[in-house]
Amino acid sequence: MRRTLILALAAGLGACNLLTGEFRVSGTVDLAPALRDRTPKENLMLFIVAENEGGVPVAVHRIVNPRFPAPFAMDPADLLVPAVRRWEPLKIHAEMNTHGDVGTPRPGDMEGD
Repeated sequence: MRRTLILALAAGLGACNLLTGEFRVSGTVDLAPALRDRTPKENLMLFIVAENEGGVPVAVHRIVNPRFPAPFAMDPADLLVPAVRRWEPLKIHAEMNTHGDVGTPRPGDMEGD
């Protein structure tokens, strides 16, 4: 069973223009209050993933041992394929675990949009 994170974006960017290199997404990830005390404090990885409309990840930002609420800022360094050149809307979600693999949920992992 996966537990749910609350992902609150502090700055809304619904798309990016990769043609001009304008890729900036920032926000804050927070946990539901009931989960804060049960979340490991060490060996924890928080991943913020930006996906295109087809569900393909285009950028991933990693925070090691986050403290909540956890601010984040994504920029061109987080792009998986920097040479991609097009404008596209994005969906942002967060995944958190202790094993360090993103996109392969296991029991006890947390995720949210």
